[in-house]
Amino acid sequence: MPTITQFEIFVKVIDEGSFTKAAKELHMSQPAVSHAISSLESELGVTLLVRERGKELIVTDIGKRVLFQIRNILLSLEKMNQEVSSEKGIVAGTIRIATFPSVTAHFLPKIIKTFQQKRPNVSLTFKEGSQEEIIEWLTSREIDIGFVVLPCRELHTIPLVKDRYLVMLPDGHRLLKQKEVRLSDLENEPLIISNGGYEANIIDLMRKQNISINEKYNTSNLNTSLGMIKEGLGVLILPELSLKNLSYPKANIRPIETKDYYRHIALGLPSLKGASRAVQLFIEITKELFD
Repeated sequence: MPTITQFEIFVKVIDEGSFTKAAKELHMSQPAVSHAISSLESELGVTLLVRERGKELIVTDIGKRVLFQIRNILLSLEKMNQEVSSEKGIVAGTIRIATFPSVTAHFLPKIIKTFQQKRPNVSLTFKEGSQEEIIEWLTSREIDIGFVVLPCRELHTIPLVKDRYLVMLPDGHRLLKQKEVRLSDLENEPLIISNGGYEANIIDLMRKQNISINEKYNTSNLNTSLGMIKEGLGVLILPELSLKNLSYPKANIRPIETKDYYRHIALGLPSLKGASRAVQLFIEITKELFD
């Protein structure tokens, strides 16, 4: 019969993508981790992982299906432990949270401080990623709750805050003469798209107004985008929160004219009904901070 320890080791190997990294995180020897996985495969009678020296770890199709079930088993076990603790008057356990850079920088520290003051027996772990990654982690049960951008139809969501969009312009740009910029003013302008999880929302807003989009450059780094703007290669639309830690002249930043253009940040999870008591409390405390 497979053990909970084997399940936990299997999940850690998948999450870390490496036997070596998993062994380090679990404070075990690599041979012990390998033995646990081999024993689990032997118990189940299937191959879960394909591992070749010097190559990326591959999860087999049955391995992926087993992983999903194991995550649910471990989640149920965590919820059971939290229920027992709650019955004793203690809210304890672990919440796995996914976030993206601007939330990490501007909201998360205060949320963590407030939550830990109220619930010191609950541990919080964090993982940062893109919108697509966070949705994938949630649906695969790799994390318990995450910050997402609406709309997000794959998940149950709890709206938190609206983050307005601004436009960053290079020196001498014609739109610097305006106090505000209409989205239609950006038609055919060379757009610099920075992959921060909000770009699809911007493009969708423009398409809904039948505005021609000239997606000139695509980067994964905001500092690279800033360099491109300074060289006059294009303009950048991004949420206000993302600007706060950037060094860029305020004189070259303009708000979008209407209040209808914003990034709506929310909490997302697979099911509110299936959430643990600790996760429900995290939602309550986070909502209070944004009300």
